[in-house]
Amino acid sequence: MGSRTQAADADARQWEYVTYAPTGETCPACRRKIKPLEPCRRFTVERASAAPVVAYRHAHCGGTREIKR
Repeated sequence: MGSRTQAADADARQWEYVTYAPTGETCPACRRKIKPLEPCRRFTVERASAAPVVAYRHAHCGGTREIKR
């Protein structure tokens, strides 16, 4: 699977925007379900063999940008 590049938390280019995730989404950072109406960040994961995949992450999850799938 692809991964996010390392970037500073203040770099606005790493996240598209803060939003709400569709039902059933799981945060790749903490592996917990994202609850309805819980703020999260939307981003894309590049894949070598196909189109990028949209993913969602809790707005409060910090740490590494590496995706744990």
